[in-house]
Amino acid sequence: MMNLAQSVPASGQGFRRRHRQSAQAFRRAGFAAAIVLAPLVLIPGTVFNPAIGGIGAGAANIAANAAANPVTNQIHVDAYVVLSYLLPISVIGIAALAIRRSAWLGTIGGALGIIGWLPFGALAAQDDLTFRMSQIGRGGQFVGLWDRFTTDPTMFGFLLVYIVCHLVAYVILPIALWRGHYIPGWAAWALALTSPVTIVGFATRQIALVGLVICVLLLIGSMPTAWAVWRNED
Repeated sequence: MMNLAQSVPASGQGFRRRHRQSAQAFRRAGFAAAIVLAPLVLIPGTVFNPAIGGIGAGAANIAANAAANPVTNQIHVDAYVVLSYLLPISVIGIAALAIRRSAWLGTIGGALGIIGWLPFGALAAQDDLTFRMSQIGRGGQFVGLWDRFTTDPTMFGFLLVYIVCHLVAYVILPIALWRGHYIPGWAAWALALTSPVTIVGFATRQIALVGLVICVLLLIGSMPTAWAVWRNED
């Protein structure tokens, strides 16, 4: 009778342990998948993006969208929408791993990464707006609206937060992962280099060419990072 009574709580504990382990495995798989999928989805978003960048460049951006293939342009917009979900999830997974051995670097880098990626949805909506404007017409009224919309305090604030926070985060987080011996030095360098390369892209407006370099660097650094997230059971 005593053995039977003791077996019930033991059985319940075993069930809870398996339940917890299953949830942990699901979380690790989700974070690892987001870390790898983000740079992969970024590739079509970058290759098919017709924009030239630049604040107040409404006429050029609308004209570039009008000249682009509408199918590939829609793929670019859809890819950015998917990225607006993948990128915050991926940075949470990276930060959760980094925090275990570099508490402050992981916390600061993770916070900046989440804050920096949250405006990406608004920037994807801006690209969609440009695409729709190019389909309706390229009149001065649309150009004026685009220039005013993209330079107003709301969108300029989104852009500023996106640029500063995610660029700083992708220097801090690779350092934390490397210090914690989660990823090799070459992977940390690949992730960290995406920030200065992005600055070059903004400065030169070579979105497609520089964007592909960023995608390759992200993919190189993300694969060992995703593996580290998956195999770490804590």
